[in-house]
Amino acid sequence: MSQSRQLAAIMFTDIVGYTAMMQEHEQSAVAITKRYVSVLKQQVPSHGGEILNDYGDGSLCTFPSATEAIRCAVQIQQQLRGVPKVPLRIGLHIGEIFFEDGKIFGDGVNVASRIQTIGVANSILFSSEIGSKLGNQPEFSMSSLGRFQFKNVSAPIEVFALT
Repeated sequence: MSQSRQLAAIMFTDIVGYTAMMQEHEQSAVAITKRYVSVLKQQVPSHGGEILNDYGDGSLCTFPSATEAIRCAVQIQQQLRGVPKVPLRIGLHIGEIFFEDGKIFGDGVNVASRIQTIGVANSILFSSEIGSKLGNQPEFSMSSLGRFQFKNVSAPIEVFALT
């Protein structure tokens, strides 16, 4: 089993309420998903990122730069405000990841996933590790939401919201 490790900015996305949408009106849910996937496939590569897993109503993407990951998240959210509007939440973290047998692993992946789950529709949330890389970028404004103890994560993580 060969293993490849790297440091990455990790982005998780999720369409809020997708299961309920699908139960209410399948065609609308499918249209929302198609729009989301189209924007994701356009924006992630244009910011130097890679879509590693696509879950239909969510994704796992990595970037070599925290700044580009946030810029991508902003562009995605801005584009998804159109019709049909996609209620997406995004969570980001920096961590070491590794690939084994074509799959991605690492504590950073788990943390980014947990951060995403506390978001609301149209939010961009990120760890203090991402926040520390944005300090000298005046285009971004952030607000601390506090420290959160996530399931199966040993220490509390300070989470920020892009404002």
